[in-house]
Amino acid sequence: MKRRQMMAVLLAAALGMTGCSTAATTDTGTATTTDTTADSTENKSTETVEDLVDTDDMFSDRDLEGSYDEKECTKITLDDEDSACEDKNVSIDGQTVTITGEGTYLVSGSLSDGSLVVDVDDSEKIQVVLDGVSITSKEGAAIQVTKADKVFVTLADESENTLNSESFSDDTDSNVDGAIFSKEDLTLNGSGSMTVTSAGHGIVSKDDLVVTGGTYEITAEKQGVSGKDSVRIADGTFTIESGKDAIHSENSEDESKGFVYLADGTYTLKADGDGISASGVLQIDGGTYEITAGGGNTKATKKNDMQGPGGDFGQGGPGMSDMQPPQDAGAANEESGDMQNSGTDSSTEETSKTASVKKTGTEESSAKANSEATGSTASENTATGSETQNSDTEDTSAEDTSAEDTSTKGVKAGGDLLVKDGTFTIDSCDDSLHTNGNMTICGGTYTLSTGDDGMHADEANHVYGGEITIETCYEGIEGQNVEISGGTIDITASDDGLNAAGGNDQSGMGGFGGDMFSADEDAWITISGGTVTIDATGDGIDSNGDLTVSGGTIFVSGPSDNGNGALDYNGAATITGGTLVATGMSGMAQNFGSDSTQGSLLVNLTDNQSGEITLEDGDGNTLVSYTPVREYNSVVISCAELSDGSTYTIHTGENSREVTMEGLVYTDGEVTNAPGQGGGQKPQGGPMGDNSGDSDNSDNSDRPTLPQGQGNPPDTQNGERPQGDAPQGNPGDSSNEQTKEESDGQK
Repeated sequence: MKRRQMMAVLLAAALGMTGCSTAATTDTGTATTTDTTADSTENKSTETVEDLVDTDDMFSDRDLEGSYDEKECTKITLDDEDSACEDKNVSIDGQTVTITGEGTYLVSGSLSDGSLVVDVDDSEKIQVVLDGVSITSKEGAAIQVTKADKVFVTLADESENTLNSESFSDDTDSNVDGAIFSKEDLTLNGSGSMTVTSAGHGIVSKDDLVVTGGTYEITAEKQGVSGKDSVRIADGTFTIESGKDAIHSENSEDESKGFVYLADGTYTLKADGDGISASGVLQIDGGTYEITAGGGNTKATKKNDMQGPGGDFGQGGPGMSDMQPPQDAGAANEESGDMQNSGTDSSTEETSKTASVKKTGTEESSAKANSEATGSTASENTATGSETQNSDTEDTSAEDTSAEDTSTKGVKAGGDLLVKDGTFTIDSCDDSLHTNGNMTICGGTYTLSTGDDGMHADEANHVYGGEITIETCYEGIEGQNVEISGGTIDITASDDGLNAAGGNDQSGMGGFGGDMFSADEDAWITISGGTVTIDATGDGIDSNGDLTVSGGTIFVSGPSDNGNGALDYNGAATITGGTLVATGMSGMAQNFGSDSTQGSLLVNLTDNQSGEITLEDGDGNTLVSYTPVREYNSVVISCAELSDGSTYTIHTGENSREVTMEGLVYTDGEVTNAPGQGGGQKPQGGPMGDNSGDSDNSDNSDRPTLPQGQGNPPDTQNGERPQGDAPQGNPGDSSNEQTKEESDGQK
């Protein structure tokens, strides 16, 4: 007896893990701090993170084994018109070989223009073992499953198999559009290799698609790997080049389906659309991923200066990055004929399918999943009165859709997104990681380059751990709210580093004409652990609501213009622990608020400085040091050692300055903001040399002039943003300098 089995012990152990594990963090080379009471490497809350899918239900024993008894197999030899099989359950018609009865079939040989078809009773399971198979189909699928309960395609040990589909019929009755095309559950396993070339999709299941082993090289003009109800991968090596999404699952009829679960594997994905896309939830437990989506970040459309309502006080304008966020996830990746929902579903389903996905998020998120991940618009679905995916005809009008309408994200979920571990190198035109719901990052290593956001969630964005390097982005980590409790994060952003803006990619402040300084109670940023290093030419940390810091180590190199700030919040800012150094320009500078229980010092300088910043106590001990990447004239420092009434020395570049804390939250120095730069924002501190730290004592002549003769801005305390409507009209500065209000209007 000759048996071949996959080793599943390690996989089973991995699948048995729940929640997130937390990795230790380390300081960066450009910053040092003393020990604080906040522990940034431990986070017990990760234990409460739940799987998005039932991982115990993802793979059956037979899925994982990939075993067979060669002596018990029915042998099929492919040889064009001379193909042969002695079993009555195999019929041969020219180069079409059809399996009509249950069993295990060992297939070898080649067809120059034919196909291998499975058409059995819908209660029967079939195993097809490929052992050196080469099938070319001039038109249609190389391997087609018309009817069965479930089909296992096993790659024999050390075998090399090749499938090629050169074209597909316009016959709407068949709807066959993949080199491997199955209307039923399909499992690929074994340890051999398969090369797939397709004029349509690569591997398609109109039900669940499961892969537990093997090596796959797929070149497809449309989707690389696609399952309507789910794509579940336990292991394997995948090299996929696709004209649309590389790995894709979508089901608009059942929100509990259309999910992707990746337990492990090695992936090299080059997609004109998304790298990995699910209309439902998406969970990744491990693996190595190298993803290029939409040609990479350099393909992102550059931002043009535009005028919105109220003249220059609109979109675009001075000071903004020249990088334009690409089209959102709602953009179409598919023609309606390419959707993976068949008009005729399998009449039987394993009972596990209905219990595979755990309910997460809100109904609103589920609705988004069906429109964004499928690429259809709400108006299209309403007009037709049916789901777009059910069309069996090619919608040629969709082919005229411009490239800007294609979703080009690295990893995208219509529902929630959970990543427990893995190594990710992603270069994407649009967001590198994106969800229409909640994002949870437990661990892993990430190197991200994107034309838009590094990690974007329409709802909550949680980072519990991991090593995250966002080398190039528009905004780094964004969500309705952002919570960081662990990990090592390094962000280089052309706009904001962290952003709690609310809604989708381009919601920002929600438009113009309202109170642009008012707080959004549903938006907040909370940092309780980890190491966060930000290099941002927009705002370093930007919350449309509250900002709360209770732990961790945070370093921010903020903007070199007065239209943005190192820290920017519309609600309340509170610090109770951790270490923070944030640098930028004083025009939009903000300190933490009076509810803070840890000392915080905002120093505004008379001249721009560069080089290392060091804070020393009265005995000359270094409390914290950091070297920003660009010039600055404003510094916010908070650490456990700061106390009311104590004197400290701050070294900025070649200059030194002694400061006595007259209050736990203290501002020293005046605003050096020219009129028109960030007009309407809050002033900071008193005149130089006045260490009162109370901006109420500042003479109005020291405050920036508001545009259009609007008068003086409201009084503020401790650097908090004033409340009330923003002034209307032009910012009052014709130079190429964008105000913060304009910047917020872009999100």
